Amino acid sequence: MQINVFTLCSGLKFLGYLMILLVAAIIAVSYYAVVVFICGNQLLRGGLHSFFGFSVIIIFHALLILLLWSYFRVVFKNPGTVPENWKPSVEEDNLQASTHPTHSDQVAPDASPSTQSLDGIERRQPGYCTHCQIGKSPRCHHCSVCQRCVLKMDHHCIWVVNCVGAQNYKFFLLFLFLIWPFH
Repeated sequence: MQINVFTLCSGLKFLGYLMILLVAAIIAVSYYAVVVFICGNQLLRGGLHSFFGFSVIIIFHALLILLLWSYFRVVFKNPGTVPENWKPSVEEDNLQASTHPTHSDQVAPDASPSTQSLDGIERRQPGYCTHCQIGKSPRCHHCSVCQRCVLKMDHHCIWVVNCVGAQNYKFFLLFLFLIWPFH
């Protein structure tokens, strides 16, 4: 009897929704601490302190808007999926054959997606996802939490309840860059 540990991954989705609430709570506490508690007192003191407090509030709100925008883009943007009926294009096959003319002679028909040629260079051939029942493009991986194949999948992030892939990686990095002033 085989035990599949990936069947437990569906519970990560529920935990991820709690993480979204935790991120919202951290941002709310940071907002209260900076705007109300620290800068509010500075604004009431007047003079140069008031100018400093107002400047901090403007910069804080600009960073907060960018942070929320990048976070929601990571959460709601599709990370990139393999199109239905994907097949490698003829030009890619011809390009591979022209750069490595012995490639077709050296790969056995029943070879695995990663094959070793006589010259020692490893070449990837398109695979097939048994879970999604579709062809997998190179650098595509199946996410056991989302139950889909994701292009250039980096990881499934529990903080955003989404995979980080080809189309939302930029927003994920922007979110990480903007979050450090808030901790």
